[in-house]
Amino acid sequence: METLSVAWTFFKIGIIAFGGGWSTVGIIKNAVVPLWIDEENFRSLIAIAQSTPGPIALNSATMIGWNHGGMLTAIVATLSVVAFPVLMIALTTLLASKVSINKTSINEALRTGSIAMMLMTLWVLRPTSMDPLLLLYAVATFAIGAFTKINTLWAILGAGAFNALLGPALRSIIGL
Repeated sequence: METLSVAWTFFKIGIIAFGGGWSTVGIIKNAVVPLWIDEENFRSLIAIAQSTPGPIALNSATMIGWNHGGMLTAIVATLSVVAFPVLMIALTTLLASKVSINKTSINEALRTGSIAMMLMTLWVLRPTSMDPLLLLYAVATFAIGAFTKINTLWAILGAGAFNALLGPALRSIIGL
């Protein structure tokens, strides 16, 4: 019975989890915490799912399936998360020649939905206690990456180095 429940959970995730990658993390969290995993283990799950090959939703389905029913549940959960997208691709392929579709409108709708899901992911993964200095680093790194020609990787590494070297001194100065 637990196998069917895990499969149903991940089938529903597969229906609404378009955009892939980080845009799906918020949806996955809302579906599995606290039903299948607690908050702390969810963060570990996402770290592991991100570091292994494949999409986060697929890796999460496999890991939660494995933890809640072994090999069979892992296989069923993995297939469940991709079942709806595969069915929709097949249906779209069959109907593509018979129906006129405004691709620009569909792309805009999907882009808008993906942005909303990414914002949800940011909200879900926010730290429980916000360090104002770290928030300043994040905003500065974003601004450097978005509004200059400096590679974002260098901005991220620079923020980390700056925090490592001067963070403790700045915290003591501003009283954090």
